[in-house]
Amino acid sequence: MLEDLTGSGKTEAALGLAHRLLAAGLGDGLYFALPTMATANAMYRRIATIYPRLFAAGTPPSLVLAHGASHLMELFQQSIPRVLEDNYPADEEPAGARCAAWLADNRKKALLAPVGVGTIDQALLGILPARHQCLRLAGLFGKVLLVDEVHANDAYMHRLLCALLEFHAAGDSSAILLSATLPRKMRQELADAFQRGSRGAPVTLKEPDYPLLTHITPNSGSEHPVAAQPVRRRRVAIQRVDEWEALLTAVVAAAQAGRCVGWVRNTVTDAREAYQALAERIPLDRLDLFHARFAMGDRLAIEERVLQQFGPDSTPGDRCGRVLVATQVMEQSLDLDFDVLVSGLAPIDLLIQRAGRLCRHSRDGKGNRTEIEQRGTPCLWLYSPLPDDDAPANWYSALFPRAAFVYPNPAQLWRSARLLVDRGGFTLPDEARTLIEDVFGADALSAPPALDEADCKVWGEERSKVAQAQNLCLTLDNGYSHEGFAWWDDALTPTRLGDAETTLVLARWDGRTLKPWG
Repeated sequence: MLEDLTGSGKTEAALGLAHRLLAAGLGDGLYFALPTMATANAMYRRIATIYPRLFAAGTPPSLVLAHGASHLMELFQQSIPRVLEDNYPADEEPAGARCAAWLADNRKKALLAPVGVGTIDQALLGILPARHQCLRLAGLFGKVLLVDEVHANDAYMHRLLCALLEFHAAGDSSAILLSATLPRKMRQELADAFQRGSRGAPVTLKEPDYPLLTHITPNSGSEHPVAAQPVRRRRVAIQRVDEWEALLTAVVAAAQAGRCVGWVRNTVTDAREAYQALAERIPLDRLDLFHARFAMGDRLAIEERVLQQFGPDSTPGDRCGRVLVATQVMEQSLDLDFDVLVSGLAPIDLLIQRAGRLCRHSRDGKGNRTEIEQRGTPCLWLYSPLPDDDAPANWYSALFPRAAFVYPNPAQLWRSARLLVDRGGFTLPDEARTLIEDVFGADALSAPPALDEADCKVWGEERSKVAQAQNLCLTLDNGYSHEGFAWWDDALTPTRLGDAETTLVLARWDGRTLKPWG
């Protein structure tokens, strides 16, 4: 398990470790699991340029993108060999091309590819009673499983990931887990799951340092504090605001001063509201909206545009006076960099993630500390109610009625706001572990009495989610059995809890016929 700040090079470190495992004969491929389709697409672009270096020269393996909309990702589709278009006689089609095309035509087969990038859901289906479950699990065995943004999993997905690690370890396979903000309890549970699968001795994790590398083997466990990169150590100031007009004024002023601004809102409706308010004050060609409910073709196009405008290779002309309003889709695995960042109140681990998109790079491309400091002290504008000692039960929902359904534990939110307001900010990476444990740990900061009831209710709901996952996922020691399970299609074995989803094909009427939306 690798724990370090966003932008610190965890992905590169993980690939380096995976290469060493492959070279030592301890793996024959890898699968990179991401939390969302957007982050999977972004990782696919990065892996596509370097993965041949992991294998012997002249033997590039198949690389597959595995998620429900991979057929709409243009770069991936361009990579699939079109053997019939190459005019080979039927008996002379190159085997590698035919194999790559076969692996890519269905996400159930995608995990059989030597190298895969996709959503965590595709891997989790391997330990659920879903059709062709064993095909996915067989595809993962022998591979190095890399899981990014591990902290982003809720209680249900966390329990499923623990089950997957247990199966993976039982198959004598390796896993590399990446996180910027992993609570100590989650880290221990992940280690315990791997040891159960490997039949290894229990390992008690105690190291409080951060950044941290935790190494678990069937025979032992060790924790290695890692020296923080000097260029990544910095202070992030916090400016709390709870007045809507004051927040809009601050965003507009920053854009008019030529700075690029990111504004993270916690629901799609809230993001639309902010976009519409800014559209009356900022030129539309300098304003963008990014969330998960666009039609997939439009979402992919926006994703490409956002990476161009705010990514590491963006130019001063791309960035000057530009504003992006987005939901949580921008906080995970996307390499974005803003001069000014605004965020609605969210749990502290997510705020640390979002702060990682603030003054992320030196703009001369050299990456030295002097240049980063020339951008000034990073400041996160926190849209939040005042965390008073006598905060009422509706302390959060009064200001954020919709986001209260996304983050239903106001006690955690109050602790997050109180820590940041009292400290006036935070220093990374020095205070990252302390902040996480003060909000989520066993000795967390005491919240106002009115918020305790909601805290207990959320705790009970999380235990219910864990029980649901426990009852649904396969049990390694039981093997395959007809008893207790109905083997369903993927749609009936959810990898995430939430409202049921239906995929629609969108079309537009041109006056004579229907044409595809995209």
